Amino acid sequence: MVCAPLSWPWLTGSGMSVEFERRDGAIGRYRAERGGVSVPFAVERAARSVTLSLTGEDGAPGDAALTWTVGELPDGTSEVVLTTHGEEPALLGEAWDAADLGGALGAWSRDIDRACEHHDPLGAARALAPMLRERAADSEAARTLDASSVAALRAAGLFRLGPPKPLGGLDARPGVIVSAIAELSRADAAAGWCTFIGNQSAYSAWLEEDVATELAGPDGGLILAGSTAVSGTAEPRGNGTVEVNGRWRFNSGCLHADWLMAGVSVPTAEGAVPMLAFLPWDAVTILDTWHVAGLSGTGSHDLVLDRVEVPRRRLAPLFTAPAAIGETLHKLSPYNIQAVLMAGLPLGIARRALDEVPPADGTTVPLARLETELAAARALVLETVDGYWSELAGAETLPASSGARLALVLRHAADTAKRVTSAAVRLAGPEVTGPGHAALRRCLRDAFATGQHLAVSDDIVARNAARLYPEGAT
Repeated sequence: MVCAPLSWPWLTGSGMSVEFERRDGAIGRYRAERGGVSVPFAVERAARSVTLSLTGEDGAPGDAALTWTVGELPDGTSEVVLTTHGEEPALLGEAWDAADLGGALGAWSRDIDRACEHHDPLGAARALAPMLRERAADSEAARTLDASSVAALRAAGLFRLGPPKPLGGLDARPGVIVSAIAELSRADAAAGWCTFIGNQSAYSAWLEEDVATELAGPDGGLILAGSTAVSGTAEPRGNGTVEVNGRWRFNSGCLHADWLMAGVSVPTAEGAVPMLAFLPWDAVTILDTWHVAGLSGTGSHDLVLDRVEVPRRRLAPLFTAPAAIGETLHKLSPYNIQAVLMAGLPLGIARRALDEVPPADGTTVPLARLETELAAARALVLETVDGYWSELAGAETLPASSGARLALVLRHAADTAKRVTSAAVRLAGPEVTGPGHAALRRCLRDAFATGQHLAVSDDIVARNAARLYPEGAT
């Protein structure tokens, strides 16, 4: 948190705002502002240190810097040492003077300890929910998931729902995955969204095991971000590498991911083949493009790769072959894996919307109907995903009709969330515009933003309806 500039506004309580501008490799560029005073600066991350450097308006390095270094003490604990070089500007100095770092870090540590007492994902998600609720507005303002939330989700094992066991995967049943993501999304849709996206590390199962284990993060796990959209090219270079070029939109969680993925077109003698490239976080450029109303806290900025060299072994045949490693989850198609990870999100958003509307005269009947509608949607999702496990018990793949069903069920859940949150806003009455209903308004924005995802688009519905009823397809 201390080393994450976008957490500074709430951490210091000084009235300072911080905006992300871009990241080139390991160097992120930001701007702090308060009272009309603006300070551009850069933050460079290394394995055990973070250095903040003042910059000019042109981005050139200035003459002042602060370095945080993490060191190991003899008793096995860690210490953070702050070293300053040159004169820091008053804006940053006053902010740090106002910060209650000990109190903030202590409260955060206690939240993580409570979550880590649970050995099941749903229990951990419930334990983290109060902290995620508290940080939701900060994530929304920062336009990326707050660093304290990311670290807590990682420590609680909630980024281990998707990856195969060699990368620390839990091999959780799909109903558990849906319920855990729903609980996180109930607390903060951005946290639920980034957890579902981060668990697309499931796609590392399409790499060979020795390659997949290279992706393991500092905790032995993996947080992945990026896009499977084939928006770039990978040209072979004859030395076991490919040169990747392209630009990808909507890379949720890209500012906190360990690795990034990018869909690429690879030329072969038989024609272009779509594949998924895996790149370390510091090999890419991230542009500040995420200025939105819904799911603002997901940090879904654009990713740019310009002549980036990638070992060919880190290209995965995600679209054309079965997984090379993994468990039951990885027998599903990539699209069905995404649907399992995503299905709890709209359910959790709708649940929070109803939580925000207490029963009152004239609202009990419509609230009861909404509760029933949401419960039915949840039951349909759980019946569908748990049914997959039974079908896969004696098979390597699902029948086409079964694979199509989840896409349609996911769309139903997203539509239900939009209806339920819209109705909850109407039931709240004129007071919904006041400060007491900020969370309900955020639910409405987040539910409709969720409905814009490609996985619940009309095109996906049409394609899967044709798979479900092939005899009626034209």
